[in-house]
Amino acid sequence: MKKTSLFFLLLSLAAASAHAQTSGATIPAARAALQQATTQAQRLAQELSLSADQHARLRQVLLLTRQHMDADRAAHHDDPAALQTAMTVDRAKSEELIRGVLTPAQYVRYQQLKAARIGQLHTTVHTN
Repeated sequence: MKKTSLFFLLLSLAAASAHAQTSGATIPAARAALQQATTQAQRLAQELSLSADQHARLRQVLLLTRQHMDADRAAHHDDPAALQTAMTVDRAKSEELIRGVLTPAQYVRYQQLKAARIGQLHTTVHTN
């Protein structure tokens, strides 16, 4: 029950944040964040065999995470150390929320997929 309450509290904060950010030049950025979160949620829904409810909840978590990271980039564009700290906090919060959406078996699989993707990114960066 606590996880569900926490999720809906964060969801409402995300909605308020999204509403506040959708003015003027931020509309394309908000659409990009929504598209990226939707695409990532769809990929994970297939790979983790998520229920419709899990898929919707995961999409909201991913969107919230992207919105916070975009806000971090804007707020700390001139301070790399502060940006790294803020993003580390966002990633930790995101992981906690994702863990609350997934079953234990799905979370283990999610961690494996994430580790493989990180390894793939490091390989790509170091070979180019």
